[in-house]
Amino acid sequence: MNPGEQPPDRRVPRLLLDFDQTRHRFTETAVPLICTTTESQTFRTAVSGAVVGGIVFNAISGSRHTVEQPHQHGGSETGANAMIHIQLTGESALEQDGRAAVVRAGDITAYSAARPFLLDHGGESLIVRIPHRALPVPASTIDEVVAVRFERERPLVGIIHPLAVQLGRTAHRLEGSAGRRLVESAVGMLGAVVVEALQDRESSTRDSQLDAVIEYIELNLSRPDLTVAEIASANFMSVRKLHALFGEHDSTVAAWVRARRLERCRSDLADSEFGALRIGEVAARWGFRDAAHFSRLFTDRYGMSPRAFRASVAGVAGVAARGRVASPRPDSPPAAVLL
Repeated sequence: MNPGEQPPDRRVPRLLLDFDQTRHRFTETAVPLICTTTESQTFRTAVSGAVVGGIVFNAISGSRHTVEQPHQHGGSETGANAMIHIQLTGESALEQDGRAAVVRAGDITAYSAARPFLLDHGGESLIVRIPHRALPVPASTIDEVVAVRFERERPLVGIIHPLAVQLGRTAHRLEGSAGRRLVESAVGMLGAVVVEALQDRESSTRDSQLDAVIEYIELNLSRPDLTVAEIASANFMSVRKLHALFGEHDSTVAAWVRARRLERCRSDLADSEFGALRIGEVAARWGFRDAAHFSRLFTDRYGMSPRAFRASVAGVAGVAARGRVASPRPDSPPAAVLL
């Protein structure tokens, strides 16, 4: 077969194999695999499959067994494919790249046959070998989701499962243009699952990064020399990425820091414990060097100057205190603190 040429369509009838036959089939693959079982005497596995448009389907069911690929393989034949494991019934476990996924009926996971992996197979599954070129995602991104469980509760995965069950049980009958169209549709759906999983992981990563950044800012709000560059460096990212992270939440780093500092100052101004501090001292506690500039920012944000805000809070507190002395059980609640 010439380089780049896809294998011809073919079908593998459903076969019932004992352990020696199953082990032999795994050693004859492009990358020899090690197959073991604890049920060698009673072992029975049913296998069937098809190659349609370069997509390889393998339906496997029966006795529990472990398939291991212990070595790195850099061959183009193995490295250019994604292995998609769809668990139809029962339960299997996959380990690769330091991650582990337990998949149950309806779940999907992925792996690469070019790198070491361990698959503890049980129940019934459909394993689809798809050339990277056939998936609507860059080849490098597949590595990000190996040994990740795509839960059956996901809408896209839930849609795929009934189709995968039928494909797994009739793979050896796929043929002609109708079979190719069905396979193309199935691959497109599997690609959509991978894309969704990547987006979820990226979103989760961004959320975790933002949480870490916000925590760092909170711990350093009082420092007037806190800079965007420092925040980015402390969180192992570029300034551009840091700005993009806050841009996703319709904010900027500077606006966030300023808002948090103003809120801390507002809290201190309302707290009698800091009543002896001058306005400028309260501002300096939270990184504002210029008291006049702080006053302008505070007024713009809260609609009154820091001095007026402190006076209004103190006035309300005084009224409430006098009310408590005059009437231990007032008929109406004290006036609300203006915040």
